[in-house]
Amino acid sequence: MIEVTMPDGRQFIFKHIIFDYNGTLAEDGIINNSVRELLRELAAKVHVAVITADTFGTAHEQLKNIDGVEVILLGNQADGTEKARYVQEWGADNTVVIGNGVNDQPMFFIAGLKIAILGPEGASSGILAASNIVVKSPEDAIRLLLNPKRLIATLRR
Repeated sequence: MIEVTMPDGRQFIFKHIIFDYNGTLAEDGIINNSVRELLRELAAKVHVAVITADTFGTAHEQLKNIDGVEVILLGNQADGTEKARYVQEWGADNTVVIGNGVNDQPMFFIAGLKIAILGPEGASSGILAASNIVVKSPEDAIRLLLNPKRLIATLRR
């Protein structure tokens, strides 16, 4: 669990982190070692799920040795509503979503905290508009969550 108390008294308690895979954690279907290590550290604190249509077909192989990371594969026709259903099921207020694509928008509209990755694949304009925070890499996003004072610095009113 990740707890954040803002200076104005707002409190966030995050129990679930949902990542998109391609363009968010992975570039061309491959995650690097620093992302892998940071995911291990994050998964020791909170439920981590990677929900993906897996364009490159590599998600299971790339994530298989990272304890605590749940991989949920969607069909090729998935439009993002499936991702939003998980957010609703796990509790929108207690869920952080991290993504970059159009199919991430439905979960961005309802989650408690939305972080967009502006990586090598770019990010859709809808994701940027729906985000609370935009970062340049998956490492930056994970480090925000591992060091909640960074969230306070960015989200304070």
